[in-house]
Amino acid sequence: VLYEKYSTRIIRSAYLLTGDYQLSEDIMQETFVKCFLHCRELKDNSRFEVWLMQIMHRTAWKLISRRKAEVPEEEIENQTEKSEENDCFSSALRDEQSTRINAAMAKMCGKYREVLILYYYDELSVREIARATGCFEGTVKSRLYKARTLIRSQLQSHEEKEVMFHAGSENIG
Repeated sequence: VLYEKYSTRIIRSAYLLTGDYQLSEDIMQETFVKCFLHCRELKDNSRFEVWLMQIMHRTAWKLISRRKAEVPEEEIENQTEKSEENDCFSSALRDEQSTRINAAMAKMCGKYREVLILYYYDELSVREIARATGCFEGTVKSRLYKARTLIRSQLQSHEEKEVMFHAGSENIG
């Protein structure tokens, strides 16, 4: 029952951390094995979800450091969700923005990418992220702030390049 409830979320988070589907499956499998072996150590069942995510993130970082994996930009771009709306223009803009955000995330340090994934994709609170990562809440908040700043600057720099490109092409014609 727990596997059915949490497997999709764990594999998605693991994939967003690693960029490697096979490694994500390994992380998910090890996470559930550790969960099964250590479930009696959990004292408060209401904290199961945070505890499970903590196991997943520790397992992921252990396997990542073992394999020295980096997140391939192309795989993250392929992972972006497609809009189901019929408005092609809005859908194209959203897809482009999502691609740029994912590319910016792929370039950032793992500790910043991790808090973004936990906060926005896994919808954990700052307190839950702190428990899952073993950091202080203030550290999580500062990493979230820094990660948002990095993405914002990447997006602004991309927009500035586009404006310069379009201004240059108008002068040519």
